[in-house]
Amino acid sequence: MVSLTDTLIGALAAASPDDIVRFAEPWSTTDELRRIRISVEVTADVLAALAGLARRARASDQRLYCWWAL
Repeated sequence: MVSLTDTLIGALAAASPDDIVRFAEPWSTTDELRRIRISVEVTADVLAALAGLARRARASDQRLYCWWAL
């Protein structure tokens, strides 16, 4: 489990739908995601969900943690 930095939480919370799509494309082409064939659309959905969590965490003055496994 990893605590997201305030900088990352802020960037996710401030991300517009256009930002999410723009950032999803290069992320989906990383070796890890390309090997398991994660599409840009799925990557954008994950980023959108993370952005929503970041907005809620900031609104309630809470931290955001992430457990990640590939």
